Amino acid sequence: MTALGVPISSQSKAAMGRLAEKAGRLKTNAHLLSRSPLSDVLEAESMLMGVQGKAACRRTLRALAATDDRLSGEDLDVLLERAERRSATLEELRSAVAARTMGSWPPAAR
Repeated sequence: MTALGVPISSQSKAAMGRLAEKAGRLKTNAHLLSRSPLSDVLEAESMLMGVQGKAACRRTLRALAATDDRLSGEDLDVLLERAERRSATLEELRSAVAARTMGSWPPAAR
C-alpha cells in the first residue's frame, strides 16, 4: 500500500473492526457465557477465507506489476507462495476441526 501511495487504515477503522468482532460474540446461540462448539469451525473458515481473499488481491497486484514499476513482482510471488502454504495448512486445520466438532453429521435418524 505504501508503494502505491495508498494511506494505511485509520485508527478509527481499526477500532470499528475490533468493535464489530466483539459485537459478533453477542449472538444468541445457547452458549452466551461459553464458546459454541461451532466457534472453532467458524474461526477456521474465517481465517481460510481471509488468506484466500488476500491471495486474490495479490494475484491482481502481480498482474499489474508487469506494467507498474511501483510493484515488485518478486515480492508478490513470495507473498503468493506463502498464501498457498497457509491456505493448505488452514484447510487441513478446518477439516480436522469440522470433523471433530460435527462427528458424523447429520445425526443418524431414529
